[in-house]
Amino acid sequence: MNATRADDLRQRIVRVVESQSAVSDDACVVRVELPDQGVVVRHAAGGIVRGQARAHPLSSFRIASITKPFTAAVVMQLVAEGRLGLDDAMIDHLPADLHDVVDRVHVIDGVSYGRRITVRQMLTHASGLFDFAQSAGFFTAIAADPGRHWSPREMLEGAGVWGAAHFPPGEGYGYAYSDTGYVFLGCIIEGLDAGPLHESYRRRIIGPLGLAATYLEGYEEHRGEPMIHPHQGDLDASVIDGSADWAGGGLVSDTDDLAVFARALIDGTLVPQPLLDEMLDYRFRTLDPDLHTPGYVGYGCGVDARESSGLVLRGHRGYWGALMHIDPVSGLTITGTISQAERRPDELMHAVVAAARDTFPESFEVPA
Repeated sequence: MNATRADDLRQRIVRVVESQSAVSDDACVVRVELPDQGVVVRHAAGGIVRGQARAHPLSSFRIASITKPFTAAVVMQLVAEGRLGLDDAMIDHLPADLHDVVDRVHVIDGVSYGRRITVRQMLTHASGLFDFAQSAGFFTAIAADPGRHWSPREMLEGAGVWGAAHFPPGEGYGYAYSDTGYVFLGCIIEGLDAGPLHESYRRRIIGPLGLAATYLEGYEEHRGEPMIHPHQGDLDASVIDGSADWAGGGLVSDTDDLAVFARALIDGTLVPQPLLDEMLDYRFRTLDPDLHTPGYVGYGCGVDARESSGLVLRGHRGYWGALMHIDPVSGLTITGTISQAERRPDELMHAVVAAARDTFPESFEVPA
């Protein structure tokens, strides 16, 4: 490792993190790793609670939709075990007590399409299911009772009454982001593994990888350092019960754990080939390109793709400004949060990638 250049990279990242936090004193925590150079940079700025306790490089945080790659990895493991197929109808693997919801949750012009939805369509957001987590009805219910513990069934029922399905499964424009599908996937996991979702995460991913700070909020005790309070503007959203969104966004973690998970996902430790290729295939047609930020390329099975400084990073984002990105070629890994739902961490991500490429260009050269 070149110590001088490593220090240069650290200083650039520190400036980026400090500038992100300076906007409103929301916590900004980032970890950057460049494996071939032996460089790991961790930095935290802002308050765990605004204006109070300061964030730590290993402060835990709600990772929100970064939960989806965890859920998708468990589904792929079940596929590898021969216990379901990607093109199986979801209803074939759902517990019987949810079949009535399937018939009501996806209706277009009086026709129910719920029984046509496949596992793959839910993983890739091609089911057409309305996203309960982006509905006014869901936010109204949360505002009325932030501490309410949500059951998966309540979220699925909400998807059927708070909005309308976008298109028949796999048809139309083919992609509409939906937490609803991931809640259904969580229910499938529970049925096939014959136990609570958090136990499947722990047995299949969290335990084997040694993720000491990762847990399913609302179902397990807190682990790791004190949790950063996420914000929606000036609203301290830590009062919202962590059960909301469950398999679509209920995990808490820290930057180290997310980096370990990202590497294990990309290198095939968690999901074997060729199923890993299925996860990483990011072809789709989006409902509205304007919903996505510059550099967004596409979505696979629980894993997105984003272009930055000539790299195609794989990973996911989370509602509270959480991010997990890895370049499969160089191994550059970026994990963290800006703990603010009203801002996206694009500036942070692009600045970190540019800094790494400028400082260690040789790490990104493709062998002839």
